[in-house]
Amino acid sequence: MIARLWESNFYTLVERSELQRILEEHAIGMSGVVDVNTAVEAGKLLGVDAILLGEVIQYQVEDSKDHRKVKRKVWTGEYERDAKGNIIYEKNLFGGKVKKKKYKEVLVTEEILTRSGTVTVGFRMVDVRTAEIRATRQVSHTFQRTVVVGKEQLPARGEILNQLLDKCVNEIVNMLVPHEVQVTVQFEKGSDALNRGIELAKSGLWDKAVAVWEAAVKKNPADPRAWYNLGIGYEALLQLDKAEKAFDRAVSLKTKKLYIQALKRVRERKREMQKLQRQLQNR
Repeated sequence: MIARLWESNFYTLVERSELQRILEEHAIGMSGVVDVNTAVEAGKLLGVDAILLGEVIQYQVEDSKDHRKVKRKVWTGEYERDAKGNIIYEKNLFGGKVKKKKYKEVLVTEEILTRSGTVTVGFRMVDVRTAEIRATRQVSHTFQRTVVVGKEQLPARGEILNQLLDKCVNEIVNMLVPHEVQVTVQFEKGSDALNRGIELAKSGLWDKAVAVWEAAVKKNPADPRAWYNLGIGYEALLQLDKAEKAFDRAVSLKTKKLYIQALKRVRERKREMQKLQRQLQNR
C-alpha cells in the first residue's frame, strides 16, 4: 500500500517507523491507533493531514480433496466391423490405414483437488483536523480452481495470495488517488449531421463534432439521438455541466438504457471531479 501510494505522487507519506517513534515517545500504545481519537492525536504530533488505518482481515489459502465419477471411453479390445463382419479401417495421422478400435463408455473415479484463497483488507482514512473519516472501505477478492490430481497443476499458494492482495490494494488505491479511466462510448447514428459529427469525433476533432451536433439539436430539438451525441461531445471536452444537461434532455425525450447510463456516468464523473478539487484544496 505504501509503495503504490508513493508511486502515485499524490500524497507525501510519513513512514510507519516514524509513526512508531512518535507513539513511543508520547506513550501512545500502537494497539490504540485503530481508535479514531488516538489516530487524530498521533497525526497532530506528526504534523500530517490524515492517518490511514488498515488491517488484513483475511489472508488464507485452503486445499480440499474429493472424488468424482466421470464417464470415459475405453477400448474394449475389439475392432469395429461392417455388416459383413469385416474389420473397418481408418486413416491415422500419417495417412496410413489402421484398424478402427471399438470403444465403450464406463464410469471411473478420479481424485480432484480444489484450492481456494481469500484476501480481505479494510481501511479508513481519518482527517486529523476534523476527526472525520474521509474514506472507508473493505475489499475482498477470492480464488478457486479445481484440478484432477496427477494431471493438472495449481498455482502456488504464495502466488495466489500475492495476486489477491494486489487486487485489493489496487482497488483501495484507485479510491484514494486520482487516476485515468478509459471510457468506451457508443454513438447514435441517423441523419447526415449526426453521422458527420461521429466521423469528426472519431478523428479527435471534438470541438467541430460538438458544433455539428449543436446545430442538429437546434434544427430538431425533439431528436434524442442528437442530444445524446452532443452530451458525449461535451463530456469529451470535460464540459460536464453541459454534458449532464444534454444527456438529461435525451433521457427526457426517450428513456433508452444507453442514455440513462450516460447520464449516470457523467454525474458520477462530476462527483469525482468535485471530490478531487476538495482534495487538492486541502493539500
